[in-house]
Amino acid sequence: MKIEAKDIIVSFDNETGYTTEIINPEDEFKMNFVLENSDWGRVDGFDEYNVQESENGISIKSKNNDLTLTIEKIVSKGKYIEKYTVTNDGYADFFLNRDNFGIHFPYNCTFEKKENLQNNSCITSVWCGCDVAWMCSKKPSGYDEFLTGYVTEGSFSDYSLYYDVSRVNMGANYRGDIVLLPDACVILSGESIIFSFVFCFSKTSPDKEILNAYNKMRISADKYSVFSGEKINGLFECIDGIDDLVISCNGDKIDFEKQGNTAKFMLVFNNVGEKTIVAYTGGKKTFMKINVLNPLEDILIKRAEFITKKQQYLNERSPYNGAYLIYDRGLDCLYCDEIFADSNACRERLSMGVVVLQALQKKYDQFMFDSISKHREFVEREVFDKNTGIVFNGIGRNNKWHRAYNYPWMAVYYIEWYNLTKEKKYLKSAAKIMIAYYEDANGGRQESPCMRLAELYWLLEAEHMCDLQNKLKECIYSHADRILANANSFFSSEVTCTQFMFCGKVNVLSQAYMISGDNKYLEFIPEYIKRAKAFYAHQPDYHINLLAVRYWDLFWFGKSKSYGDSMPQWLSSLPAETYDFMHKIGFGAEYKNMSEEVLKNNLCAFLDDGFASAGYLVPYKVDQYSSNPEYKNVCMQPKVTYGKKFDDFANDQDWALYYAVKLLS
Repeated sequence: MKIEAKDIIVSFDNETGYTTEIINPEDEFKMNFVLENSDWGRVDGFDEYNVQESENGISIKSKNNDLTLTIEKIVSKGKYIEKYTVTNDGYADFFLNRDNFGIHFPYNCTFEKKENLQNNSCITSVWCGCDVAWMCSKKPSGYDEFLTGYVTEGSFSDYSLYYDVSRVNMGANYRGDIVLLPDACVILSGESIIFSFVFCFSKTSPDKEILNAYNKMRISADKYSVFSGEKINGLFECIDGIDDLVISCNGDKIDFEKQGNTAKFMLVFNNVGEKTIVAYTGGKKTFMKINVLNPLEDILIKRAEFITKKQQYLNERSPYNGAYLIYDRGLDCLYCDEIFADSNACRERLSMGVVVLQALQKKYDQFMFDSISKHREFVEREVFDKNTGIVFNGIGRNNKWHRAYNYPWMAVYYIEWYNLTKEKKYLKSAAKIMIAYYEDANGGRQESPCMRLAELYWLLEAEHMCDLQNKLKECIYSHADRILANANSFFSSEVTCTQFMFCGKVNVLSQAYMISGDNKYLEFIPEYIKRAKAFYAHQPDYHINLLAVRYWDLFWFGKSKSYGDSMPQWLSSLPAETYDFMHKIGFGAEYKNMSEEVLKNNLCAFLDDGFASAGYLVPYKVDQYSSNPEYKNVCMQPKVTYGKKFDDFANDQDWALYYAVKLLS
């Protein structure tokens, strides 16, 4: 069955009642926001559905023991409405919770290679704030109108991901079903509970629209991560009034100033850690999460001490001698795997050496200096050729995979050696690495993280190293000109579509402009930023606010080896550099504020004892299953991983700290 209204097109499967299409009639690509061959609207615990068509939609009934599920799906006034009613027909109470109930929403969050990928896929941000909950789905093309689903009845406090491993071979291309999970509640005999949703296309972000149109209340703050003693300005708004409003933090009431239907409050925390701010009014509640951080220099020094004391491998008989390795918090031991390259001794792990060098610049320590010196010996023996500038992918100078991404990280490593010692030989190595990146690693085909091109250029200028400076300048301009000549062409040797593919272009163009002053490099920046903004939303939670949706990193870099939303993960910090560049080249102070918020949100991965986690698994759980019993892939096996926690590996996350020190100090 298909319903075509002026503002929305919706189709249903007549046998299951699952929603098969949600399309914007104004979209020239007519993209379907529902994942192909999926189960939109499936409710956990209910398997057989009786479907009846109505004039403007369908009705569905299902039975599970003493529970009856009734689903109504209609299109009305340009909006698509779903209503789920669960009735207890039995004698005993039914205890409903996130383990026995969930509603499935498989969005078209899939990035396998296909025509017009940026207009035929979407990124969906989720907020489950109890009585304030929504899902917002945007195209990576930055298309103006996006699909938002608002919860208008019912309370959702979390979500899971239901992940069919047989759909794809690489998890970076597929997100899985978003499964909304309710607040625990009891359904008495003869009573019902209702969950209702309204889906519509809009140009207004849900954190703003939700106040006026649907849930009628909202809690927010001007920042969600702060250093201890830093002021936070909070705001609660409710269209229905706030006469009975109570705001509390971890059980303690918060004073507020009432102004009509809004309440303003100010918070200052001296003790570090997560703070949950809860607002109650009119029988409903919502919340936001704030993180209070230690001073940045304290985080840096503690982290560097942890690395040098607990993450360095010392054995003169081993090729790993001097290397900084992964630390497993659960087993209290080092870990390394040269076959699984994201667990080897180099690549992203170079970040550990970088933050040790940054710490030494803040506070010199002989033990720490001896440690980083041994690390450099390892680097120059096993993974870097000083004569050619070539960076290797593994120990023993292994370059079976000549990975371009490795080069900028190594260049930053030597830039920080120069910043510590002021010895020109390190600057020379950094320059040779970046020139080799373009000449030998073909880095000009893609944009890579940590390309500190302008910084390196100006350091070479200050040291009068003109030959290397001019070669680097030629590389920078060539790269920026290629971006302009191929404005809508995107390439990565590893992933199909990520936020950084847009941010990386902005970074190169910004630095080319900073060096040349040529306005031509500014032309495409607003378009790339528009696309980058599709990857995040403004949820009132430091784990996810302004951070790009990523759902594969903990498989590659975490101990859990799980797919599912990993936020923050150090790549979440990369837009901070982009926004910092944009502020510096004149795009406005708002970008400086965004840069700082992104950086501070990422610092939650750095714990008080100096351990730092590869990432935070956001969903309540990730249920990996296979719809194909014959599917065999050792990388992607059925299993359940519970989230709401930091991973036990300290692996690649230190690049986030590097950026925080670089841009916030």
